[in-house]
Amino acid sequence: MSIHQGHDNPEIRRQYGDDRARLVYGWDSEKEKLFHISEARRGLACGLTCPHCKGVLVAHLKDDLKAAHFAHHGPACGGGPETALHILCKEIIRDELRLTIPREFAAHGSYERLISEAREIVFEHVTLEFRDHVEVIPDLRLQVDDLDLLVEIAVTHPCGEEKIARLKRLGTAAVEIDMSSVLRSTPRDDVRRAVVSTAPRVWLFNAKIESALEAMRLRERRDVDVAAKRLASSARRKIEAYGRTRQSASEQKLRIKDLAAIRAVGLREHLGIRIGGTGCFTVRSETWRSVVLATILRPRLYHHRFLATDHIVARLFEEGYVHSDFVKLTKDLADAMRNLDREFLTAWEAVHRYLQALTTAGLTEQQHLSFALKTGLAERWRDWEVTEQRKNDRRNSISNLVSRILEWIPDEDRALMTVGSWWQMTETESGRPRNETFETDTSIDNDLERLLEVLDLRSSIPPRNLHGLPAKRAIKEAISLRVENEAKAEAQHAADEADRRRQSLIRLSEQALDEQDRADFFRTPLADQSGVLPLDLAERNHTDLGLAEEALTRFAQTRRLERAAVEWRSKLEDEARKLFGDGAARVVRQTVDGKLDGRPPLIYCQNERTFRAALGVLQWIAQTR
Repeated sequence: MSIHQGHDNPEIRRQYGDDRARLVYGWDSEKEKLFHISEARRGLACGLTCPHCKGVLVAHLKDDLKAAHFAHHGPACGGGPETALHILCKEIIRDELRLTIPREFAAHGSYERLISEAREIVFEHVTLEFRDHVEVIPDLRLQVDDLDLLVEIAVTHPCGEEKIARLKRLGTAAVEIDMSSVLRSTPRDDVRRAVVSTAPRVWLFNAKIESALEAMRLRERRDVDVAAKRLASSARRKIEAYGRTRQSASEQKLRIKDLAAIRAVGLREHLGIRIGGTGCFTVRSETWRSVVLATILRPRLYHHRFLATDHIVARLFEEGYVHSDFVKLTKDLADAMRNLDREFLTAWEAVHRYLQALTTAGLTEQQHLSFALKTGLAERWRDWEVTEQRKNDRRNSISNLVSRILEWIPDEDRALMTVGSWWQMTETESGRPRNETFETDTSIDNDLERLLEVLDLRSSIPPRNLHGLPAKRAIKEAISLRVENEAKAEAQHAADEADRRRQSLIRLSEQALDEQDRADFFRTPLADQSGVLPLDLAERNHTDLGLAEEALTRFAQTRRLERAAVEWRSKLEDEARKLFGDGAARVVRQTVDGKLDGRPPLIYCQNERTFRAALGVLQWIAQTR
């Protein structure tokens, strides 16, 4: 049964009641021992007294009440169950003559030593309430061979510091057994297991443990001394390296990241704040501070997110601004180095204090160990960046124009001029380099674009101001070449248009005439156009093309009429043969007085109308014969 959970055995519950039974042990003063309620007679006949107050007890067995227990025959003292358990534990150890002692283990700081594991010891002699010592009276004294062990049973109150101190002064091994969690109604066998072996127990004093602890403390002092010497030596070496790095950094040329921007937003004067920690960095303080502002914090302008000092220092180390000797320093080493050089700060401390100084100046904000640029400063920086970007875009555009123009200028005129040297040229009016004045010269962009248009042969109108570019001869040659090209282009255009008109007349003729008629048409001079051939007339211009198309229409119409006349004349000859036989050929070719406008029938016949008129005349002739 677990001493922490009470009775788990149903048989015990049936016999002695439940865990609410408090006093279940009575004291027999004659036999000087405890008796369990299960061993007692009913009522006053039990003859037992309270272990605590010695008052007479009454035994209430299970058939009287729900739980069997002892009750006082008079006022109850309230201490009987605890005293009973305390006495019972001492009786058990006295009777058993054996006890499990805890393991002997010493621990001090980071030092540990296991002397022996927990083990059971069988004793030869046990003394209850040992009174040979004046300072302390232990519950038991156990002896075997040269082992002398004092035992304390803790039921309600463990030993206090004062009692433990007295036990240590005695120099005798002492153990405390914690029975506070054992139910007061626990049966004797379960109490026996608990007090002999299973209940928690600790050493109140153990000479071996004390000796081991003293050895550990001595070792600790020696180790501390060695560590202090090692720390001091390491600190001296680090400070020497710190001094060398500080000297090397101070001798470097001052380089400030994005100096123009830092000046524009008013941060330049804050780069030189005296903080300390200069020897932790591979560059001058102004340099790494400008990197913190311009490279690490500035990109967060559009997010306004705070950045931890740890992250900032890590970025500086990644980019080579923090010396590797000073990246990971323990607090003890840093303190020892500070004792040797009051200017020393770790890289983290230097960065953090610098950003705190900017916070004090109203330039940054701090949240715990993180920083961000102040809102007002961030807005000024953003505005400056927008303006600077526009300026750079315009400068790049102008540079591109100048580069393209220089490619057009002959080598002998261009000489050694480059885009860079052009920017450095002095303006005639201001006497200052062009790269300092171009912002106020708003005409330069248009002038260069017009100049490039001339050189590209896209225009013949040069700008009034060449802005120092040696392009006069190139302009003259470009304009001359443009005029020549335009003349050629116009001639070619005229030829192309003439050919398009020629082809247009040919395509139209293919739709209106067959191959033979087309050949006849194109070989026939046009009488109404001074004898010009049709294709030559069409090539002249759009008006003449129209005249040629009209001539084609007339020619095609004439050919259609001629073909129709041949067909009607053939029909007329057929009808004449029917009327006149072999004499038909002579008849159709003779004129008839007063008929057919004085023309022979075959000549008069050209269409259906004239066919019928000529046939009528032939029929009249046949009737008159």
